[in-house]
Amino acid sequence: MTRPRLYRRGRTAAATAATAGLLALNAPWAGANTVEGPQFSPAAVVDTQQWSAARASDELDFDLLDAQPISVGDAMHLRFLLHNPTSSTVDDLQITSRRGDAVASTDSAREQLAGGAFPYFGASTTADSLAPEETKEVELIVPTALADETTLAIDEPGAYPLMFTLTGSRDGQATSFAEERLIYDVAPSATPEPGQEPEQATPQPDQAVQQDPPQQHALTVVYPITSEIDIVPGDTGGEGLILSNDNLASELAEGGRLSALLDSYFSHNLRGAGCVALDPALIDTVDRMARGYTVNQTRPSVAQRPQRLRDSWFDSDRDTRGEPGTGSQAAAAWLARLKNLDCTMTMPWANSDASAVAHTNNGFLKYEATQRGAETIERITGKPVSTDLLAVGSGYISQSLDVPTLVANNSQWKGRAATFDASLGALLAHTGSKPQTVGYSNPQLRYDYSMDSGLSRALSGAAGLSVAARAGDTVAKLPNYQGESAAQAALDAAQSLVDSGTSTARGVAQLPIEDQDSAQPGSPYADPAAFSDAEIVRVEQQARYTDDLTNIMVNDPSIALTRYGFTLPLRRGLISSFSITDRATSAQFSEAVATSNERLEKQSEMLRELRDSVSLIPPGNVYTRVSESSPLLIVAENGLPLPVEARMLYEASDDSVLNTPATVRIPAKGSITVSMTASMPNDTDRSDIRLWLATPNESTISQPINIAVQTRAGILSVYGVGVIAALALVLATLFRLGKKKKNRRQR
Repeated sequence: MTRPRLYRRGRTAAATAATAGLLALNAPWAGANTVEGPQFSPAAVVDTQQWSAARASDELDFDLLDAQPISVGDAMHLRFLLHNPTSSTVDDLQITSRRGDAVASTDSAREQLAGGAFPYFGASTTADSLAPEETKEVELIVPTALADETTLAIDEPGAYPLMFTLTGSRDGQATSFAEERLIYDVAPSATPEPGQEPEQATPQPDQAVQQDPPQQHALTVVYPITSEIDIVPGDTGGEGLILSNDNLASELAEGGRLSALLDSYFSHNLRGAGCVALDPALIDTVDRMARGYTVNQTRPSVAQRPQRLRDSWFDSDRDTRGEPGTGSQAAAAWLARLKNLDCTMTMPWANSDASAVAHTNNGFLKYEATQRGAETIERITGKPVSTDLLAVGSGYISQSLDVPTLVANNSQWKGRAATFDASLGALLAHTGSKPQTVGYSNPQLRYDYSMDSGLSRALSGAAGLSVAARAGDTVAKLPNYQGESAAQAALDAAQSLVDSGTSTARGVAQLPIEDQDSAQPGSPYADPAAFSDAEIVRVEQQARYTDDLTNIMVNDPSIALTRYGFTLPLRRGLISSFSITDRATSAQFSEAVATSNERLEKQSEMLRELRDSVSLIPPGNVYTRVSESSPLLIVAENGLPLPVEARMLYEASDDSVLNTPATVRIPAKGSITVSMTASMPNDTDRSDIRLWLATPNESTISQPINIAVQTRAGILSVYGVGVIAALALVLATLFRLGKKKKNRRQR
């Protein structure tokens, strides 16, 4: 029998020792994601350590391109892609295979991926040299049978941690350039060894136990579907959909990511174990796309004043109106397929951080983010959701919500919740094109997951799902933003578990819901993607301004649009700024923060423009009052699509009093002349007054205008002074002329 070789190389051994040192200072590895996690503490300041505490970065790009499933005794046939992004040539490249012992839990799997030793060495191959920016593919065959040479010696089925190292030399110095790690599921042998009976083909450690029927465990799979929704900020009710790009159309088209996710789900029969968690913002946007939309970088003003014909002669607006979107048919076809889903549930609107939304203390935002989704999905698909559980993307909640949630089983919460396997959820979150660092994961096991190829991460996720399901009842929550291959691999594993009888399907509606009133709800660890207090306060402020804008408008039976419907897209835009789709990915965190800031800036500009469209227009800078009953006429203008009811507030430089109406109702997209009188003190000839429109609770709406009110006595006084000055000027002129004539005579 060929024994696997035990050997450690410098780079891996050093990384392993460093990781082990970190672990020794904290809780044991085996308890990394258990319910009895460490004490809760406020989220710390985001730093590099919170994103990545394990594994050094690679110098060369080293990705697994192809790996076929194997059984015990089969050889692995692998294909790798190598790329040199540096400015130096690397020589004598070699790929070496290594493995560790089979893992029995997802905790162990994650430990191996973060800092495993991989002591058993297998086959290797050379790849010669690689020039700067050069790319090449390399194939590697790795024997696993005990009788083979340079074998990994895998004689039992199970999930094995594998590592492939890329070593070589640069400038004559031996260097380890990159690593590729994954968990690889090895199936039982399909054919017996020579001399074995078929039922003895796969040796088992305990034949007595093998005689008993395997215990079945319940399996539930939550399958989220979301995407980036690039609606141009400042959207309001009654307006057409404007997207900043047409990427969503590509995802919805045949072969696109969203289409492929539905293909994968429909091609598997999980017998009731699966449920699709839909992002209601995505469903609503696709529904609007199906009715036609525009692609443009800017949004036209909804409160623009009427333009004179001659002012539009050289107007270039027609060049900035954008182009019609190309995805309407694909959107309609994709929505039609949604109606065939056997189970649906809802995510928070735009995959937003539900806790951050709730922290704004704005009831409208909270409702739209966490409760509007079920209504939206039913309205568009014609079918109610299968459960009222909310699949929060963060995996935990730190604020109380009005609906039950699906959270990680190592978190604490206030209210009602069902739980999923936190360790498996953290492993599955590695997969896809946007690998996520979930806040409920142990920081000691975090690293830049994109160092491993998408295929390796997909295989690891599928293997982890199998390991967890074989160990006990499992609720597997797949990542928020799924990649096609990773989703396919996870569903393949789930169907294999159900078909083999290892797992029995349990619908998401059957999950036990627990009431909890934790004093410290939230994640057991610091979340690097958590929103800061400053970000939350900024959204809270804009939400308050949006509420004020809503309150100054009144519904009109002759206008189909309501005031809430008009400002609803603005609220949804604020919720979208809390999206964690890109924010939870370390490589895209900074870009996500910048995108959120830009969205809020444009939202603020739109709010300012809408508020400024309700304004006062004075008849002139000075108003002359002929008598105490003389009316003061002010024009109030409204650029909003609904009538506005506002108060007129003022400040006077003296004790003057304006007799303003209690409220002013300004028609939609129109104006009205407001008549009022002014009471001025008897000894005052002129009064300077600032006048503005305000909400019923006296929050300012319009920019103040300045007017001067004066009496006829004031006019006479001014005129009298003017006459006297004119007479004095005339007399002075006559005096000077007379003096000049006298001087001439004397000469």
